[in-house]
Order: sequence, then structure tokens, then C-alpha cells
Amino acid sequence: MNAPEKKVLFLALFLLGTGWLVRLSPWNPIPSIESFSYSEEAPVVESWPQNDVKKGDSPKVLKTKKTSKKVQFPIAINRASSEELCALKGVGPKLADRIIAHRSTVGPFKSAADLRKVSGIGDKKSKTILPFIIFD
Repeated sequence: MNAPEKKVLFLALFLLGTGWLVRLSPWNPIPSIESFSYSEEAPVVESWPQNDVKKGDSPKVLKTKKTSKKVQFPIAINRASSEELCALKGVGPKLADRIIAHRSTVGPFKSAADLRKVSGIGDKKSKTILPFIIFD
């Protein structure tokens, strides 16, 4: 074993030992997933008091998260709104509008073949969508 190989082996053993030391240490520098918290509270919009506003300034607004409505699957394709259709994988607002327009002009969908007649839905996309919709 030559000198560079010995250095690599020594480095690998050092890193392995350091990893085990950190893993078994009592002070636990690595956060565990059980301590992770999440809340869906929307941030507060902050505005300036009227006496501090200078000409040409605008109030500061914090970014807020949009809370989306919970969608229960399967979706009834003949009664679904645009928001419900957008919850399907691969369906965006434009495709949802085309589905609704096709449904209102031609009539209700009776099978997957009727759904494939919508522009933008082929075999691949229909196979993705079909497990999450029902025809009523």
C-alpha cells in the first residue's frame, strides 16, 4: 500500500469514527423528525400607521400562503368544478376549462373514451386521471 492509499484509508477511518462519535453523543446535534412542527396559519398583513406614511411610499405587505380547498377523491367528472379538476395530476387550469367546455357542449362523460375526446387528453393522461375520477 503506497502513501496516497494510506492517506485515503486514514481519512475514511477518521470520518467513519467522527460519524459514530456524533451519532452516539448525548448532546444530539442532529434534529429528529418528531420535533418538526407545521402550522397552516396565514401570516398577518402589515400596514404602516397613517402618520408615518410619506408621499410616494406604499404599505409593506407580507406574502400570504393560499390555502387550497381539500379535494376528496374520486371526483365526479360530470359535476366537478375547475378547482377540483386542477387537483388531478397533470390537469391545469386550461385543461380544466377545456373539460368543462366539452362537458357543457357535448354532454356528460359516460366513459374514458368520451374523456379522450377532449383536446389535450390522450391515452397517457387518461390513464393517470382515471383512477381518481368517476363517471355518474
